[in-house]
Amino acid sequence: MEGSLVRVNLLLAGVGGQGLITMGKIIAEACSLSNTRVLVAETHGLAQRGGAVNVHVRIGDVMAPLIPLGEANYLVALEAMEALRNINYCNKETNIVLNREVVRPVVPKVKMLSIKDVSDTLAGYRTFTVDASKMAHEAGNPRAANVVMIGFLYGLGAFRDLVDRGSFLKAVRSETNVRAFEAGEGIAMASRLTASL
Repeated sequence: MEGSLVRVNLLLAGVGGQGLITMGKIIAEACSLSNTRVLVAETHGLAQRGGAVNVHVRIGDVMAPLIPLGEANYLVALEAMEALRNINYCNKETNIVLNREVVRPVVPKVKMLSIKDVSDTLAGYRTFTVDASKMAHEAGNPRAANVVMIGFLYGLGAFRDLVDRGSFLKAVRSETNVRAFEAGEGIAMASRLTASL
């Protein structure tokens, strides 16, 4: 698959402790197993648990690790409000995937938004909301919301022609993570089916 002209820009956003860096590493390992070029760059806000964390993942025909503003194909927010903070990376074709989780900001006097507030603000964008934290718990690993989101991306077709399913199943490793991946994948496939009806 290497040398393909296909390019996918994924921006992973959330807060410390949600497994964003691990999420980037899993995607990078799956790309490596599929012989697909990938560049990953991590950017951190506050250097503490709860501070903002972004991971830029660029797959395919890419030369620079950071996604240019307005060029994300997918924005994945493990903490929903982080989607709003990173909206400048999106365009009207960007798929925005929200985890149904809102974390109280560590900065004082910042308004706490509900998931509905976030979704309403994103009206006009192609947005999906996934209860990834709940699905991870049901899969047997409460910390695997990041893997649920990877499965959801795979089910949406984010990695088509770049990374095969078997590579992801190897990269996630544990049985509970495989269940989390499959749960996210299944929800995405159902979303695609519903959208096509």
